[in-house]
Amino acid sequence: MTEAPDRTYVYTTYIRSTPEQVFRALTTPEFTMQYWGGAELTSDWQVGSPLEAVHPNRDDFIGRILAVEPPHRLSYTFTGRAEEAAGRPPTVVEFGISAFGEEAVKLQVTHTGFTPDEQGTQDMRDVGEGWPAILAALKTLLETERPLASPGHFAPRVPARS
Repeated sequence: MTEAPDRTYVYTTYIRSTPEQVFRALTTPEFTMQYWGGAELTSDWQVGSPLEAVHPNRDDFIGRILAVEPPHRLSYTFTGRAEEAAGRPPTVVEFGISAFGEEAVKLQVTHTGFTPDEQGTQDMRDVGEGWPAILAALKTLLETERPLASPGHFAPRVPARS
């Protein structure tokens, strides 16, 4: 984890997987709900399209797709509905995905755009707790094919069977 002076949060993890599997897990609601605390991230994943994360245990977030380069890069704006209503600017999340050796992937999340005020500082603290939990759950899901049981709002939600 790095907090750069320009108010950028960076987190890197390594996952025994392929870039294609990691990218699919980042962009498929059936996957996201298993590692992102039940949040279903939905979009058509085209640049400029809206992104919505419907979350059962906390505020939803919304965004707009900025870059899609499967399976190596994904970027979108990120803001809570309450923050948008209050006129706060969105932050930007970028995922960099690359092969790491023959059996693993390096996944780097860069989260930028935090305001230089008390709320921006609190937002950085929040993502400093959130991203490690989310990415640990993603890593566990991809490596074991089982969701990581976690407390509170990061608890996974099992998709409904039809």
